[in-house]
Formats: sequence, structure tokens, C-alpha cells
Amino acid sequence: MLGDRTSLAMAVMATIYLAGLFIIGHNFNSALVRSLVLNEENKRLLATREQEVLLRTADLQTANADLEREINERKSVETHLREARAEAEQANLAKSRFLAAASHDLRQPLQSMFLFSASLHHHVLDKKGVESLTRIERGLDILKGLLDSLLDLSRLDVSAMEPNLVMFPLRPMLEETVAAYGRVAASKGIELKCGELAHCVVRSDQMMLGRMVRNLLENALRYTEHGRILVSCHTGGGMARIDIADTGIGIPTNQLERIFEEFHQVGNPERDKAQGLGLGLAIVQRLSRILDHPVAVRSQMGAGSTFSITLPVAADVAVEATATAKWEVADTGAGRRVAVIDDDPMVLLALTGILEQWGYGVTMAGSRDEALRRLRPDAAPHLIVADYRLRDGRIGTEVIRSIRAACGAEIPSIVLTGETGHECVSEAESVGALVLHKPVTPHDLAFALKRLTGNDTARTLCQD
Repeated sequence: MLGDRTSLAMAVMATIYLAGLFIIGHNFNSALVRSLVLNEENKRLLATREQEVLLRTADLQTANADLEREINERKSVETHLREARAEAEQANLAKSRFLAAASHDLRQPLQSMFLFSASLHHHVLDKKGVESLTRIERGLDILKGLLDSLLDLSRLDVSAMEPNLVMFPLRPMLEETVAAYGRVAASKGIELKCGELAHCVVRSDQMMLGRMVRNLLENALRYTEHGRILVSCHTGGGMARIDIADTGIGIPTNQLERIFEEFHQVGNPERDKAQGLGLGLAIVQRLSRILDHPVAVRSQMGAGSTFSITLPVAADVAVEATATAKWEVADTGAGRRVAVIDDDPMVLLALTGILEQWGYGVTMAGSRDEALRRLRPDAAPHLIVADYRLRDGRIGTEVIRSIRAACGAEIPSIVLTGETGHECVSEAESVGALVLHKPVTPHDLAFALKRLTGNDTARTLCQD
């Protein structure tokens, strides 16, 4: 009985063991099957992902190639644009340099024509002759304006001009500028006068600012047929504002920005050259940027326009509120002696002729050495008028220094120049001489002479 029980127990245990093995085997087999299925799925997924990666890589390579090609094309285009821009700039600079270099030669014949035409007034007396002479002078004025505008613009194009910033009283400059254009305004029946002019000292380049004011004044004269032009100056907040107001034709609202473009003109579709080239305001804007003096304009059609220049007032500078004389241009030399030096025979003869008609005694010379030889201790000059460029590389300021040294006195002087650079102006400033840019009109010359002699400066400055 005991053996049977033992056998039964072993049989049960064997059955349980076998059942356990079966269950374990079954579970292992199921796990193995699942693992194989997952492995296949992973393989398929990996293959799919690898294919997608390959496709994406191919797309990226294609896109990269396209991008590189586009970049190369852009670089090529940019290179061509830079080369074209450089060529255009070089061509523009070459044009500007030509105009600047040729300015002296262009101005010389026009200079002599101005002076000779003025000399004819004493010889042409009949009505028809006077009318013809007036037309000639009007044509010369137009030609001078065109030449001045072209050469001024070329000077601004040649290089970045550096302003010579100095402190100076603004009121005298404005009064003298208005006085200089008085006859032109009177000939058109326009009242040109100064309004309220604040006494202030400003910091600017006097030559550039003067050019801006003259261009705006000339623009007002060109577009005003009747009424008046008023020049005024106000200060506030450490700034000065110059206003040039006219009662002209006005400017349409849609052209207020375009008027500062080169060659743009209001009301001149026929391009009448008597109205200029349309460069005056373009020059004003360029000078405004160089000096950092903003220019503004207000206008009403049929009522007129007001142009304004804003510039800084020099700090801590006291200005004495004294009346400034309004220059009346006189054409009499009152026996004063003038030394005239110019290496161009035609200009020399023209200058001598007009000065002698105005009552000056003239000593003319074509060079520094000739001028020194002709100096007479008992009849030394009261004034010197010298061309800037002379023979043998000499310049007019050298002549001025030499004559002053020979006379032992600071003789008032004028330098005439056909050049557009700063060199001449700086040289003239070093000797305290006025600069007149050719072609100089008889009115400009007379005005400059009056400016030098108006305050009792006309006297014998050299002693025996």
C-alpha cells in the first residue's frame, strides 16, 4: 500500500511538473513568436525609416544644390551690380572732374564778355542799341546761371566736401545778400527786403550757407512775378531759422518733395533754359545734408512759398545789436588806384576797361613779377584784384602777399577764380581777401569793391 501511494504521488508530481513545463514552454513560445513578429515589424519600420531618410536626404541635397546655385547666381549678380555701380561712379566722377577742371577755361571767355558788355554802356546811347545790349546781358546772365549750377553740382559730386565750420554773425550776411539782389528784384517790379532779423552768431560754413540762401533767393525771384520777397531770421531753443518767403506761384502739394530733385522745375514743361536747369534746389538739399541744416518748405498755390533753413546758434557768444549798413553799389572809383593781375589778356583788358570807366586808376599786370615792377612808391594801389591761377604755377594770393610786403600795408584785396574747390577759398581766407567766382558780373565786382572801400578803407596804404 505504501508503494502504491508513493507511486501515485510521484505520478502526480510528474504530471504537475510536465504541466508546468508545458505552460512555461507555451509562454516561451508565445513570447518568442511575439518577439519574432516585433522584430519583423521593427525591420520593416527601420527599412521604411531608412527609405524616408534616404528620400529626405536626397531632397535636402537637391535643395542644398539649388540654394548653392541661387547663392552663386546672386553673388554673380551682386558682383555685376558692384562692377556696374563702380563703372557708373567712375564715369560720374570723371564727368565731374572734367567739369571742375574745365571750369576755369569755361569761365574765362564768359568773364571777359560780361565786362566788355558793361563797358559798352558808355558808348551805346541810341534806344535800339541799348535794347540789344540789354538782351545780350540778359543772355549772359542766363548762361552764367546755367554754368554756375552745373559747376556747383559737379563740385558736390567730386568728393565728400568737408564744411569749414566757423562762428560768424548771421544778420550782416543776410543783409548783404538781400542788397546784392536788390537791382534784380527792382527790374521785375518786386519788393525785396529784410523782415525781422535776429542778432545772433551761428556756427556754419559761411560760403556754403551763403550759397544756400542765394539759391533760395534766386528761386523766389524766378517764380515771383509781382508782390514781394521777405527774408527774415528768428531764434529759439538754441537754433536760428532763416525764412525766405515770396508771393509767387506756389508749389502743388504733390511736388513739394520732387522740387529738390535734379532738373525738376515747377511750371516749366517746355524746359525754357531762361528759367535755369532746375539744379538750384538740388544743390540746396545737398549742402543742407553736408552742413546738417534742415530745409523745410511751406507753400500755397497762388499765394506763394516759404523756404526755411534751420542751423545752430553759437553758444555763449554775445552779439552787439548794431545797425548794419545796406550797401549801395557805386560805380565810381573816386580816383582810387587798383592793381589788377590776370594772365588772360582778354580778361585783363576787360577788367581794366570797366574799372577805368568807374573812375579807378588801374595798374595792370599779367604776373607777380610784372606787378612788382610796375609798383610806384608814390602811387601805390588802394586795392588789389588778382586772378587765382597765374603763370608758372603762381597763385593770386602770392601776388597779394608780395605787393603788401612791398608796400608795408594790408591792402584790401579780391581774388577772382574759376575753380570750384576749397583750396582757393582757404588761400584767400589766409590773406583776408574776398573771393569772387568767375564769371563775375560787373554788379558783383562793383559790390565787392564797395564792400572793401565803403567803411573808409579806401586810403593810401603805402608810404614812400
